[in-house]
Amino acid sequence: MRKPLPYTFLLALCFWLLAFSSTAQDSLKVNKTMKDTSLVRNKKGRVILPQKHDIGIGFNMIPVIDLFFSAFDFNSPYPGADSLVQYTANSNNQIVGKFFLDDKTAIRVRFGFNTLSGQIINKVQDAKAMYDASFGTADDIAAASLLKVNDIAQFRKSNVLITVGYEKRRGYRRLQGVYGAEVGFGRISSGETFVYGNAFSDLYPVEYTTDFNTLATAIQTPTTATRVERTLESKNETGYRYGVRGFIGIEYFIFTKISIGVEYGWGFAITTQRSTSLTQEVYFNGQNGPTVITEELPQGDYQRQSGFSVDNNNGSIFSMNNTLGGNTVLAGGAGALTLLFHF
Repeated sequence: MRKPLPYTFLLALCFWLLAFSSTAQDSLKVNKTMKDTSLVRNKKGRVILPQKHDIGIGFNMIPVIDLFFSAFDFNSPYPGADSLVQYTANSNNQIVGKFFLDDKTAIRVRFGFNTLSGQIINKVQDAKAMYDASFGTADDIAAASLLKVNDIAQFRKSNVLITVGYEKRRGYRRLQGVYGAEVGFGRISSGETFVYGNAFSDLYPVEYTTDFNTLATAIQTPTTATRVERTLESKNETGYRYGVRGFIGIEYFIFTKISIGVEYGWGFAITTQRSTSLTQEVYFNGQNGPTVITEELPQGDYQRQSGFSVDNNNGSIFSMNNTLGGNTVLAGGAGALTLLFHF
């Protein structure tokens, strides 16, 4: 008579059958997912397009391309310098971020914060040293003529832009069409400060810089019958921009979850500008004799401009050529070229 199977063996057999059943079901689910034609995959089976809850991070490539090609412009004594200024002043120097609500919908944010600052120094004759040497010998005068002081111009510019948008997409495999809308805010400002090595004098002639671009100078003489003016500070173009923009474009995935996108937009924006001011130092011979005063003069009134514009960067009230500065308030320049990485 055969002995019944031990209970432990029967229990192990039941666990094995349950495990095999669970593994088989998981395998069927995986095979079903692999056969899902809505998921575009590469040869290794990896999903190429972004999916729900993926994050995309990228940047606009136009300023980088512009800077690269302008670096070979040898017609300027400083190759690429013009492009470098444009690179920091334009709104298309931006970081782009996306969060995918689902495979076809994303919330996107674009942020640009560009600054440019520096100084220009021009050396001029030390007027006081020459005056003091005039009471000495010819050698004293010759030595004083070699002494210089610095006229300094300090400049600063800033441009901030942030937009938030809603993006939809559709397409076939690696090629995807994108469209949507966004709202944005921007601010641009600039200013200059000037420091002169020679103070105005009622005793001796003073050389000072009148144009820091050409390094031109002038002479203030104690007996002048006219006003002599030189700028101490200039507060320029502090403007604000608000707007909405619709966009449409294409995005091609060159590698798994790495894409290059091109887009074009059309939007409405309002641009405002506060009044600017100029502070200057003035020397003149008045009724009470030689006098030096400081004047602050308004240079413009509050301005407001609005209108529709496409991303052409030309002939628009929002183009870089107008007094308020800046591209179309929400534009990426003449169409954006964006490199994006998805995680």
